[in-house]
Amino acid sequence: MTREMWNEVYSKKRFGGTWYPNEGVVRFTARHLKRRVGIEVYDVKRDVRRILDVGCGNGRHVIFFAEQGFDVCGVDISKEAIEIANVWLAKKGLKGDLRVGDIEKLPFNDDYFDVVSSAEVLDHVPFLKAKKTLREIERVLALNGYIYITLRSTEDSEFGRGEEVDRNTFVLQEGYEKGIIQHYFDLEEIKELLEGFKVFDIELYEERFPSAFTVDKAFLQSSKGTKKYVDLTKPMDVNLKYSRWYIAAEKV
Repeated sequence: MTREMWNEVYSKKRFGGTWYPNEGVVRFTARHLKRRVGIEVYDVKRDVRRILDVGCGNGRHVIFFAEQGFDVCGVDISKEAIEIANVWLAKKGLKGDLRVGDIEKLPFNDDYFDVVSSAEVLDHVPFLKAKKTLREIERVLALNGYIYITLRSTEDSEFGRGEEVDRNTFVLQEGYEKGIIQHYFDLEEIKELLEGFKVFDIELYEERFPSAFTVDKAFLQSSKGTKKYVDLTKPMDVNLKYSRWYIAAEKV
C-alpha cells in the first residue's frame, strides 16, 4: 500500500473509531503481560520493558502501552499518522519513540523488543509483504519474546468485497479505506506466516449483524450520518459476520 494513500487517510482524519485501543490488545496485555487490579496496582504476568507497535497509525496502542508503564516504540508508513501520534503523546504527557518507516524494514536493532504488537495492519498489505514483515518482527524481537497480531478472517461476510487482485486479496472500492488492500487469512496462511513462532493463544472473534446493516457499518453508514431501524416484531436474521483472528505467539 502506498505511503500517499495512508497519508491521505490520516490528513483527512478519515479513521473514525481508531482513537480507542483494539479490545484484543487490551485482553492480550491483561492475560499475558500485566493486568490492572487497582488504580496504580498491577498483577505482572511477565517482565516486559520494551514494546513495539508495528503500523502504529495515529498512536492508539502506543498511548495504551505507554499508560501501562511500558517503554514503547512505534513505526508507520504515514508521516501524517506519526505527527498525530506525537501530538497525542505530548498532550497526554507520555513518551514514545515513533518513526516513519516501512514495516518490512524496521529501523531497530536485532533482539531489541520484549513484545511486538500489530493490530489491524497485516491484513492491509499483500500476503508476501505480510510474510516479509513477520521476518522483520522476528529479527527485532528477543528470543522467547511475544508477538500479538490480528488478522481479518476468510469467514468474514465482507470477504469478496472490492476488486480481487490476488488469492484472498481485494482492493476496497468504498468507505474510508477506499483504494486500500484488504487481505483475508485462513489457517494455512496463518501457519505459513508464523513460521518461527509458537502460538500460545488464538481466537476467531466474530460479531454478527442483521442483514439491514453492512459489516463495515461504522464507516459506511455511521460516518455518513445515517442509521437504520430494526423492527423487532418481525423475523430477523443475523447472518452478516465480522470475523477476525486474534493471535499471540512466542519467538522460539
